[in-house]
Amino acid sequence: MNVVKQSVLFITLLWWSISVHAHGFDYSVVRLTETENHTWRVAITSSLDAFRKEVRLHFSKTPYTTPEEFNEQLLNHISATLSINAENKSVSLGDGTVSLGHETSVVFTQIKLPKSAKQVVLTNGAVKDIYRHTTKLIVTPLGAEKQSFILNKSNNFTATIPLH
Repeated sequence: MNVVKQSVLFITLLWWSISVHAHGFDYSVVRLTETENHTWRVAITSSLDAFRKEVRLHFSKTPYTTPEEFNEQLLNHISATLSINAENKSVSLGDGTVSLGHETSVVFTQIKLPKSAKQVVLTNGAVKDIYRHTTKLIVTPLGAEKQSFILNKSNNFTATIPLH
């Protein structure tokens, strides 16, 4: 095989492996970002198949029939299973929005953490029912270094995040 064919094959395999991993149902990304007005934003991104699997499992008695019902059930599921705690108190996620697509995003804005909080505990139970699921948590405090965590079954999908 000549060098050109090997290069094309390598690039094709690399692209394929990245795209499969990025849209697989066993992988998600949670971003916790501090905004200019010192509120926080949580964005959860995963494949639509992963979110559908969770909604079907947890709302099997009342299956959705429209995209709007799916969005409502998904928001209810995430609100009930993704928790943020600061100073041993639960922090409200507030209202969220869903952007449906092959890669689906759920975003909660205007999350208020106590200013005196030195650490936050985040648990992503929204995807714990998916076999071998892994979540990458990216935390970006305003004016501070970005932090990354891996959440999976071995750590109960939980990370303790230092803020200052």
